[in-house]
Amino acid sequence: MTDIINTFVFPIIRRDYVIPALDTLRRWTPKNFKVVVVNQARYDPDFEKTLWGSADLVIRTKLNYGFAQAANMGMRLATTEYVTVCNDDVLFLPYWWEGVIETFERFPKALGVVPMSPKEPGWGYGEKGYRIHATLEECRERPEAVVKRLTEEWNGAVIDGFPCWCATFKREPWLELGMFDERFIPGGGEDYDCLARAYQAGYRMLASSYAWVWHHWGQSKDEPDGFKTALRQARPHWNKLSTKGFGAEGLWDPDLCQWGRNCTRTDLVVWRAPL
Repeated sequence: MTDIINTFVFPIIRRDYVIPALDTLRRWTPKNFKVVVVNQARYDPDFEKTLWGSADLVIRTKLNYGFAQAANMGMRLATTEYVTVCNDDVLFLPYWWEGVIETFERFPKALGVVPMSPKEPGWGYGEKGYRIHATLEECRERPEAVVKRLTEEWNGAVIDGFPCWCATFKREPWLELGMFDERFIPGGGEDYDCLARAYQAGYRMLASSYAWVWHHWGQSKDEPDGFKTALRQARPHWNKLSTKGFGAEGLWDPDLCQWGRNCTRTDLVVWRAPL
C-alpha cells in the first residue's frame, strides 16, 4: 500500500470548476494523497453526489467563510507530511507533483512551493491582461509536450514569493506558523501575510518552474449566484500591509522588487530567488 504523504484542500464557493480540477489531479498525481473539499457553494443534490464521488472528505458549510478560514478548516484535519491548499479553477499537468517535491529537495529552506502557470497575470509586469506561455487547448490536448517545452524554456527558474493558488506546505512548520490569518478579506492579503511571517521565521516560499499547473485566475472568486461572504471581521486590503517595507525587516530589498505596487511576479531576473 502506498503511504499517503499529502492532503489536498479545496475551498470552493462555486460548482463548475472543482470536478475537472479533481479529475486532472487524479490523472497526473501519484496515488499517495487524500482530498478534502470545503464546500461553501449553494446546495445542489446532484453536485453533492458527484463531489462525494470525487473527494475523500467533503465539509459542508452553511456560510461562505472566505478562503483563509475555509482553507484552515480543511488543513487542520491533515496528518500527512505535506498539505496543499488549492483554488478550484486549475487543471493539473504531467509531473507537477514530482516537480514540487524536487523543489523542496533542492531548497531545504522552502516551507511552501507553488507551481507556475502557463497563463500568468500581466499585471506583475505592469501590463494589462495575461501572458500566455501555452494555451488552455494545448494544455488539454498536448499536456506532456507543453510541460516539456516550458520546463526547458524556463530553465529551472525559482521565484521568491508566490500567491497561494496551489500551494504545497510542509505541514508541521506550517501549522506552527499559524497557517492563514482568517481576518483578511478573502483574496485580499492572507497569502502575502503568510509569506511575510514565513520569511521572518527563516523559511522561503517559492514558485518553481519544475512544476506546471494551469490556472484560470480569478474564477474561484467569481461566484455565479451571488453567495455573499460572511466574516466576523476583516483586515484591509493587503496593500496596506506591504507598505511597511519588507526590506527594513530583512525580508526583501525594496530596490529589487515591486512588492506592494503590482503583484507577486515581475521579471525573472528581479524575482530569481537568492538561495
